[in-house]
Amino acid sequence: MVRPLRIARRFNGPHDSGNGGYSAGLVAQLFPAASAVEVTLRAPIPLEQDLSVETTPSGVSVTSTGDAPTLIMSARAIQLETPDARSPGLEAAQVAAQTYRGPEDHVLPHCFVCGPARGVGDGLRIFPDWLKDPAGVENPNLFPIVAAPWQPTPDLADASGLIAPEFMWAALDCPGAFAIDAEPILLGRMSARILARPSTDAPIVVIAWRKGQDRRKHFAGSALFSEAGDMLAFSEQTWIQIDAHAPPKEL
Repeated sequence: MVRPLRIARRFNGPHDSGNGGYSAGLVAQLFPAASAVEVTLRAPIPLEQDLSVETTPSGVSVTSTGDAPTLIMSARAIQLETPDARSPGLEAAQVAAQTYRGPEDHVLPHCFVCGPARGVGDGLRIFPDWLKDPAGVENPNLFPIVAAPWQPTPDLADASGLIAPEFMWAALDCPGAFAIDAEPILLGRMSARILARPSTDAPIVVIAWRKGQDRRKHFAGSALFSEAGDMLAFSEQTWIQIDAHAPPKEL
């Protein structure tokens, strides 16, 4: 089966391409029976262009249209082990976010997820930074996770009144980059599982942690929690450290 897909300009990551987590979350919904989905980003995701989504027994591929189609994303259903992660609590996440970088220090200040230049009700405004000790001192060696609060806005809900899956994937995306803290990097692969979708009327705690490195590949995990500390969703990510003047090689 072939169907169309189009990423609106609002949902950018880099200025001229789609946010990886949001875009992957749209594709992941083509696997309604899967407990988890793995999406590999093969090329920058075009904005405001018709893409072709083909579903086969082995998975899903997303390609650009036109005379020279390019593979943009591929996806498949997988099993994903729940991480041994806990919420630091909303107050700790709020304290961590207070030291988040400003627009002048941000590589992608207009990113839909983490861009400080995006207004309330426009971007997600998820601003992760290292957890602090009880005295308010930053210590990434002692507290090696980044955290941030996220207050979803009503427009992020789907017809059920719950946060749409693509926005939960988006919220899981960028915090992983801040846990890795090795610029410039691009998301290469993301696997995620949604355990529960809440409504938009309560804050969510977002955390992420570094999981190692293999040359230019960096690995991270991230998770979303309710204010009460219940895990809502989690992801595993592969990020590619790039030469600013050359595109990353395919995973």
